[in-house]
Amino acid sequence: MQPASGVPLLPVTDPRAVAFSPEPYPHFECLEFLDRETTDALLSWLEARKWLELGLNGYEGYSDIPLSASILPEPCCGILAPDFLLQLRQLMSRFFRIESAGNVRVTAHRILSGGSLRPHSDVSRMPFTHRLLIQLNRGWTQENGGFLCLYDGAPCANQKARKLVAPIHRSAFGFEISERSFHSVTPVTGSTRYTLSYTFYPPENGEAHEQSRTPESL
Repeated sequence: MQPASGVPLLPVTDPRAVAFSPEPYPHFECLEFLDRETTDALLSWLEARKWLELGLNGYEGYSDIPLSASILPEPCCGILAPDFLLQLRQLMSRFFRIESAGNVRVTAHRILSGGSLRPHSDVSRMPFTHRLLIQLNRGWTQENGGFLCLYDGAPCANQKARKLVAPIHRSAFGFEISERSFHSVTPVTGSTRYTLSYTFYPPENGEAHEQSRTPESL
């Protein structure tokens, strides 16, 4: 259940529940990161809305949309609440060098069955520094694909990933964006892959809101 304030429950109150690794670049993983009531309501809304595929080379079946309180249904608005965003930033600061203040841009991503993402680092002309991603789906199996692949820098042709991360419902993946943070997504099969993305900016860029023409991440 959500508290009366409408802010989602963040089960990760103990840092030991989060698995951090510095390799191949600083990142963490966490299962059951967000409460089921919030994630299930958000997933139902994402499944019902219309999406516009970006049609970018190397990003087959990918779409993203910025999220705001004006378009989200009331049960989901807590994911944008200032108190919740502060919780997320405080959690990130346990594992990364990240400012205690600054803008957080929230988006949702979708990859259709048959879609995939080529290796990319998320480095952009916009000065964001970190991302936190929460997976949303209705029961993922290995046969569904859609694995996040981590590389040690820009991968060469046919280079194997250093690590694979499964897109388990309600799981989270946080990482530091740099020239090393290359990742890709393997082809999705027989399902649709949804992700909730939080992008963290430093304080001096608190008003930055770009709609990127390349995938933000997963």
